[in-house]
Amino acid sequence: MAPDSSNSGHQAPEQEIERLAQQIGRLIQSAEPQKREDLKELAYTLIREEMFQRGEGEEREEGATPGPFNPLGTGVLILVVGAGLSFVFGPVGLTLMLGGVIFIVWGALISWVKG
Repeated sequence: MAPDSSNSGHQAPEQEIERLAQQIGRLIQSAEPQKREDLKELAYTLIREEMFQRGEGEEREEGATPGPFNPLGTGVLILVVGAGLSFVFGPVGLTLMLGGVIFIVWGALISWVKG
């Protein structure tokens, strides 16, 4: 599978990964039989470490400054769960519904003040 000269810089990531995997496979197969298993383990470890290191770096950059918490969505969820639970166990369901209403009012106030 020879890459097209016009598309050589614009290969899809899947094609590039496939090409690299084939190249790694050929290198491992050309090694001595005693070293093949170690080379497979090394390749797997290096790929896994690369993904974890890159993934952690991106998450830290994006997650460095979390957004403010608005309890409006959580309040709606608690209200719905409380309504469903009130049919099974009334006092707990009603308490959850009250908590949901408090969260909804709190979230609405936050949205109104910031808006």
